[in-house]
Amino acid sequence: MERRLKWKIDIAILPAVILMYIMNYLDRNNIAAAKIGTLVQDLNLTSTQYSTCVSILFVGYITMQIPSNLILEKVGRPGLYLPAAMTVWGILSTLTCVVKSFSGLLVVRLLIGFAEAAFYPGVMFYLSCWYTRFEIAKRSAIFVLGSWLSGAFSGLIAYAVLTYLNGVHGLAAWRWLFLIEGVITIGIALTSMIILPNLPHTTKWLSKEERLLAIVRMIEDVGTRDDDSAQNSEAETVDVVPQSKFRSAMAGFIMAVRDPKVVNFVQMMFCFAVTAGINTVFPTIVDSLGFDRPKTLLLTAPPWLLVSITSVINSFHSDKTGERYWHMMWGPCLSLIGFVIGISTTKTAPRYVAMMLLLQIYNSWALGFAWLSNSVPRPPIKRAAAVAAVNIGGNIPNIFVPYLFYSSASPQFYVGFAVCICFAFLGMTGATTLRWQLSRLNKKLADGQTVDGLDGNTGFRFLY
Repeated sequence: MERRLKWKIDIAILPAVILMYIMNYLDRNNIAAAKIGTLVQDLNLTSTQYSTCVSILFVGYITMQIPSNLILEKVGRPGLYLPAAMTVWGILSTLTCVVKSFSGLLVVRLLIGFAEAAFYPGVMFYLSCWYTRFEIAKRSAIFVLGSWLSGAFSGLIAYAVLTYLNGVHGLAAWRWLFLIEGVITIGIALTSMIILPNLPHTTKWLSKEERLLAIVRMIEDVGTRDDDSAQNSEAETVDVVPQSKFRSAMAGFIMAVRDPKVVNFVQMMFCFAVTAGINTVFPTIVDSLGFDRPKTLLLTAPPWLLVSITSVINSFHSDKTGERYWHMMWGPCLSLIGFVIGISTTKTAPRYVAMMLLLQIYNSWALGFAWLSNSVPRPPIKRAAAVAAVNIGGNIPNIFVPYLFYSSASPQFYVGFAVCICFAFLGMTGATTLRWQLSRLNKKLADGQTVDGLDGNTGFRFLY
């Protein structure tokens, strides 16, 4: 019955959130492909103005992370909330095709950032409400597969649009790029509103027994019910244990920022995000190989396809073994090799090998958020705030990383590559510290002590 339940959940949730994430990433990063077109010339942008337009999205994105996730947890309808946010950013992305100046592009990018803030931390919290510690890493990797695939598709889509639609109906090709991708985003969002369930105790297409099982297995995973309040009448029909006392959103935020584990996760993911920030300028890095525009766009696809495969394998194996730390470490190590090769030579073959390795840092990205959900299991309001706080730390680098890869630094990008190397080392140091923290907490639980409201006698242990 549990296998059948998980199959139903997977079919209902994973295809939809993968498609949503593909469009999330395309709408966020299509400006990089538009630059290879005539965006810069048509809007008379300087190099600094272009970098500002890339960065400003993340100002809005970071600002709304925690408020959005706390609202989502209290609303309790992620199946409607997340597609609604997607509809808004899809409309804004579509409107990008009519901007006429730097200021217009700046404003629309900022607003897209506000709308997109709901998505990634919202989905990570959403998945943690449905899947146990030993299931969430592989589901998170399958979900994040959407972003890697979008990295591959974006180059192929941009190649087709920039090659065949330039000047059609009087529109520049980059305007068609924003128009087409924005309309597709809106369509997927409206469809997802119909498909996505909300939470286990409110999903009416599950039978009463299946709803009960969905709740019991989450209790079994941690030892307490995944609920902050007793205000949902549907929950009462399958009541299993007394509901916990109502906690305010601010209380959840305070609990999260006071938890040393969460602080360490923020530090670790911030450092890995500096290294991973090359995604915002990856077409520019590939362009340094000196090929023409069509070849450059096509060459951006294989590195993303490779990381799509390796990240899923890595997360599946992590769930199978219940081990997190070593699975987190090998991605940054491969990226370090890529940065060293990239900074050492300008020869085409080794530099493209380097570009295949640079994105391997993303093997640690989805797994890092799965590790976070395992490490802050209860209460849900704290977990929601923690996921949002860590995602803020993981996106701040996107504000300044584009400035490190300025045009005159091509082809070796000494400053950008050197900064990425340093922060990859710092991120691995943070992961090592986190492993030590969780090991100490498990020893306390083994001694029967209560840790973070979790009774050691329930058998719960943190994964590391």
